[in-house]
Amino acid sequence: MTTSTAEVGKRPASAGRRVRPTEGRKTPGWVRGLAWKLLRLVISIWAVLTLTFLMIQFIPGDPVRLALGPDAPASLVEERRQQLGLDQPLIVQYFDYWGRMLTGDFGDSLLTQQPVSLLVEARIGNTATIVALSLVATSVVAILGGLLVGIATHRGRRPTLRTGFTLATGIAAALPDFLVAVGLVFLFAVTFTIFPVAGAAGADSFVLPTLAITLGSAATMMRVVRSSTAVVLDQDYLLVARAKRLPATRVYLRHGLPNLLTAALTLGGLQLGTVVTGTIVVENVFAIPGLGTALVQALITRDYPVVQTIMVLLAGTVLILNLLIDVALGALDPRSKRQRS
Repeated sequence: MTTSTAEVGKRPASAGRRVRPTEGRKTPGWVRGLAWKLLRLVISIWAVLTLTFLMIQFIPGDPVRLALGPDAPASLVEERRQQLGLDQPLIVQYFDYWGRMLTGDFGDSLLTQQPVSLLVEARIGNTATIVALSLVATSVVAILGGLLVGIATHRGRRPTLRTGFTLATGIAAALPDFLVAVGLVFLFAVTFTIFPVAGAAGADSFVLPTLAITLGSAATMMRVVRSSTAVVLDQDYLLVARAKRLPATRVYLRHGLPNLLTAALTLGGLQLGTVVTGTIVVENVFAIPGLGTALVQALITRDYPVVQTIMVLLAGTVLILNLLIDVALGALDPRSKRQRS
């Protein structure tokens, strides 16, 4: 059977040509990875807000009565409860709490009758300074210290240094932050009077609090960086760089250090919570007017609008920083890109 020229001309233009399907195209891996991270962030923030609300609600005692004093008339206590919405059912209070948090209305303090936002605004600067300085100091000391010790003790060299390093970092990591803070106060503020004992009068007021938080976190991270250094130094690309007789600084800093950052960033994300909780403790030891001291005072007086606001701010900061670290890890480690795509 033959085919006429007219029939050939009637064939669709796509005949004989491979058509690429469009409906089967996948979303880029980095988009899916980022969407999953954002979803986890939203779920984590919801859990933090909910747990904070429930924790405060189930604390024994009446916060309004405690704030107004035992001699306050019952009518005044009831009026204040109505103003705060505490006479409403629990589910109504929950949705009202969510609405206020999402709009930035943190309510008023039960003790001072002032907006909680004013308290946060006055104190958040000191806390942010301590947290930022501690994170920077921890990262620098841990990465450089772990790298240098890892190079010096590579392949069993200098066993005495390795043993001393392991012992010193183990002790430093085990010491509680408040005990380190008290020791630093006694040594550098009382005995030698180099730094102030308490308060936040100047830049030198943040030296001892930063050291108290940095010591344990840096010791823990330094051990991981030293172990990672031992693995990185045995990789083929580093052996090739040495065979080319490149300068030692170029070999270790340009070829070795970038591959240590993934392990350092991973542990750094885990250390964020430790740094934040350490800041709360250290602020109270050094009487620094920050969110940590405000949180402890609010817990003692059961000023729960202040407690809720500060806990949500601190937990939200940790979650957001962890998200940024996770994104940075995906950008630095090419293996994670291949796994997501």
